Amino acid sequence: MSTTIDSALEHNHTKAEKKPTAKHQKQADAYLEEIKQFEQDRIEIAKKNAKTAWKVATGSCVLALVLGITIVVMMPLKTVDYRLLYIDPQTGMTQIIQPLADAREITYGEALDKHWLNRYVITRGSYQWQTVQDAFDYVKLTSRHDVFSAYSTQLRAKNSPVEVFKDYKKIRLEDVAISFLPTRQDQMLAQVSFTKVVLNSDDTPDTAYLPTKWSATVTFDYLKEIKTESERQLNPLGFRVTSYQENRVIQ
Repeated sequence: MSTTIDSALEHNHTKAEKKPTAKHQKQADAYLEEIKQFEQDRIEIAKKNAKTAWKVATGSCVLALVLGITIVVMMPLKTVDYRLLYIDPQTGMTQIIQPLADAREITYGEALDKHWLNRYVITRGSYQWQTVQDAFDYVKLTSRHDVFSAYSTQLRAKNSPVEVFKDYKKIRLEDVAISFLPTRQDQMLAQVSFTKVVLNSDDTPDTAYLPTKWSATVTFDYLKEIKTESERQLNPLGFRVTSYQENRVIQ
């Protein structure tokens, strides 16, 4: 067995010392050339991939920059169009009030407060024989019990417009202005000024009655309990006047 192994080793050693033939050398050179070409191809592919990645990154940056510039340029053109909805108490029709041109100077909540205060004061202070019942019901729906009770007593007095003017005269409120006063209470406080004008049945001013200026101090909240769908249509936000004090302004 030892002799056989020694012979094999000697054979392999002799074979390794022999110089390679031209055929073998050519095959080896071709193999080395293929390896070199393969490495060169890998380098070229890596370079192309790197260029593609840089192009994609550059394109993304340019696109982001263009979008940023577009947003900055278009921002002055962006406007917020606030609108108020008015529900007609007689027909139930919804009407869009004109947009708030001064939306930057007044909050939407303040605009709603002014809307409901304006409607309440006008409904309570105006008079027209044909709509006195509607006004009565609306004031009841938007007032606390004690506030409505005082209004009801006033409307039933002998010197009220119902008894004095009947269907011959009307009262219209003009120049209504609303300002809010600071308060630490949960309720909101407002001062409303307006002018009362007495009209004839044909809506012309009655010269026998001079216009009078008035000021009302009002506290209010949005805690009115709404019980029916018809009430919800007239007072969807639960607006409620919790106190109302009206005084004539002496000129």
